[in-house]
Amino acid sequence: MRGRVLLERPQILSIGHYICKGRLRRYVSTSATTNKSESLGPTTQDGHRTLRVRKGNNPPLPIPPVLDPIALSERNRWTEKKPQLKHDELTPFQQKLYQNPYAHALATPVRLCPITHTRLPNAFLISLHVKPHPETADPWLVPVSLTPNASNSHGLPARFVARHLFVSFLTRRNNWRRCLAFRLLEKLGSNLKKVVWREDMPTLLLTLLQQQALRKLRWHFTQPGRTLERCAGAHPAALDPLDDVAYVLYLRTLRTHADELHAEAQKIVLEVEGKVDRLAKLMGKHQSPAIQAMIRSPPYWWRGPLFPRLQPRLRFPPLAFQTAEYRGRRVAVYSLFDLLGEERVKELVAGTNFEDADCVVLKESRMIVSAQMALMKLEGYVAESGP
Repeated sequence: MRGRVLLERPQILSIGHYICKGRLRRYVSTSATTNKSESLGPTTQDGHRTLRVRKGNNPPLPIPPVLDPIALSERNRWTEKKPQLKHDELTPFQQKLYQNPYAHALATPVRLCPITHTRLPNAFLISLHVKPHPETADPWLVPVSLTPNASNSHGLPARFVARHLFVSFLTRRNNWRRCLAFRLLEKLGSNLKKVVWREDMPTLLLTLLQQQALRKLRWHFTQPGRTLERCAGAHPAALDPLDDVAYVLYLRTLRTHADELHAEAQKIVLEVEGKVDRLAKLMGKHQSPAIQAMIRSPPYWWRGPLFPRLQPRLRFPPLAFQTAEYRGRRVAVYSLFDLLGEERVKELVAGTNFEDADCVVLKESRMIVSAQMALMKLEGYVAESGP
């Protein structure tokens, strides 16, 4: 009897069943998700749920959670976005944090590189998405996120560390297949054999990163005195008189003769390692079985060299990035000539007041955060172990 009374109520019928295409489906109407308590009739609350008041001496009945205003408010509390604070309502610390590009980079979701097993914020990783080729319709791995006006709805990406040397490693011998996530492999299925990785992927990513940084910086060079200011150099005597310095941009190269010597030393190391490999192959062919039995073989899990090599810490020292001292702290120094190239730098300063400038500084502001994040990613991509 109670079930019959409940089914006769119009509020319960709004959650009822309807027949569509021969199937009995369950649905929730849009009126059931509203928080209007007037449509529920006389109700009362016991602190945790809403009860419907019944006529006579009948005890009150609980309202279903899809109609209960208390349940809906508790559920929506964890899904609704936080209100955006106005700039005038921010505290001095919040304003400082809002203008910090490192805070914005570290606030991006942490993701895993499947090959190096390194967990980094997404700002320091490169994401490739599977897109069909416009002519052949074959699936291609494309850096859609680095293109202008890119959105976030591109499906499952393939992520890896944003380093030029690492992308070159992925390009050789189809090593890029190891960076595909398991869910992406399941989604591709039999189309995995058709996926195309461009042979010029390291150069393509470098070009896109340079274009992204160029787009972010072009507006600042066309607005003199707003966020950009001339500077004599990246030394304390030139920076201390300026206020709110965020980072320094050199319009000339910062490379020295030591970088040329380091490049020559790397060529010598590669040549010596090649000779060691060839010597190892010759020794393996001409050794007698008795000598080979005396040599202890490495364990099955060992993948390193069997002959002496230069220690990795000596060959690849920790990366060092240029910084400058400014009022008791360090600020980043970027060489646009080394990061973007001479032609792009000339294009950037052409027709502006900074054509003859050697060094400029950008002042702390929310408007420069995206530009510095683009420069950070580009600098990390082309970074190499220096002398």
